[in-house]
Amino acid sequence: TAAELTDDVAAAAGWLGPRLAAARSQVHGQPRVAVCVADPADQLRWALAADWIGAAAAVLDVRWPPVVLAAALEEVQPDLVVRHGPDRAGRPHTGAPAAVQEHHIGWISLTSGTSGPPRALGRTRQSWIASFPALSHLTGLSAADTVLVPGPLSSSMFAFAAFHALAVGARVRLLPGWRPALAAGAQITVAQLVPTMLADLLDQAGQSDLRPRVVVTAGAKLQPDLERRVRAAWPQTHVVEYYGSGEQSFVTARVGGDPGTVGRPFPGVQVEIRDDNGHRLPTGESGVIWTRSPYAAVGYLDETPGRFRQVGGWVSVGDRGRLDGAGVLTLLGRDRIATGGASVDPAAVEAVLRVAPSVRDVVVLGLPHPRLGEVVAAVVECRTDCRLSSLRRYARDNLAEAQRPRRWYAVEHLPRTGSGKPARAEVLDAVQEGRLLPLS
Repeated sequence: TAAELTDDVAAAAGWLGPRLAAARSQVHGQPRVAVCVADPADQLRWALAADWIGAAAAVLDVRWPPVVLAAALEEVQPDLVVRHGPDRAGRPHTGAPAAVQEHHIGWISLTSGTSGPPRALGRTRQSWIASFPALSHLTGLSAADTVLVPGPLSSSMFAFAAFHALAVGARVRLLPGWRPALAAGAQITVAQLVPTMLADLLDQAGQSDLRPRVVVTAGAKLQPDLERRVRAAWPQTHVVEYYGSGEQSFVTARVGGDPGTVGRPFPGVQVEIRDDNGHRLPTGESGVIWTRSPYAAVGYLDETPGRFRQVGGWVSVGDRGRLDGAGVLTLLGRDRIATGGASVDPAAVEAVLRVAPSVRDVVVLGLPHPRLGEVVAAVVECRTDCRLSSLRRYARDNLAEAQRPRRWYAVEHLPRTGSGKPARAEVLDAVQEGRLLPLS
């Protein structure tokens, strides 16, 4: 219940407060807490407790390989790390919630685990709170709903879903891990999930009474055939698809309309298509997607730009698209591989694989997949004999789960451009035309 959650959070805040005061390095403008626990309910309690005392919380995925988790902690530079659930018998925090300045970071998300070297991204509380009414309007979310949040709060998508539900007084159903049968048996009215999870739920449709009032999908493009399956299994279900990024937050939303698009600008968001030099393009032309909105993140905590470009209040992560005359956006390409709701940086995966003992060079690609959207594939130029078992073992030890190639190919020599770089288009053609056989 809400009262029980408040008591739990007060106890957690009471535990955090004095320890954070003793541990603070004063390096940051406000304290930072890294949450390294597996239970999503405990993740939520700690995050809310940190917010109560004016600290910024970063929930890290304890399933990441140790090397990735260590790098994430180095990136966040927390004043305190919590590795256990809150002590519900502890002395509760009795003070009022801390006064939060408009510019204070309220949430730190990690682009790591899927997108390459860890990048800590800070956002204000208000950047999310400001978007709550618009999403509530699109989904009809109210205090009468129970919302399925089927993943860890280290994912900004799932963290947002939980906070939004609590803000409107709805109940939140957190899952310790993705279990389709458990999710299908949950008494929920709203499901916020990635398309591959939606496909799993639909596989259970004939064996459960689940009939969600609303399904909200993000993290990868909702394919038309999957949306048709939703309509067939749950004719009364309202489907909302949104497109965005951790850096930009919401960009567009689609409710009905052409399923090949990602819809119109989310309420409060302006969208422009620009060329590679930053000049605005006419309607119908393809280019880089730029947005201006009150929902965008502040930036990376280390203050280096990375893929997040900010110019005059407009921001971009390099995704490409096209706006039609009605303001509907078609997403044409991302620098990233969108797989099962994760966003994977191929260059980062290549950098890790290139130092594997048997690898001379490698090209990492995204290949179409009917359920995951795309899967990560690696085409390896071998230094010595490439054994699939060795490559998989190396990937398992050094890459997060979403980054690990699901398909491996080996070549004696990668095709090269005139400058000596791998000819990525030729490699992709060779794979798609079946001229390269997967390692087995």
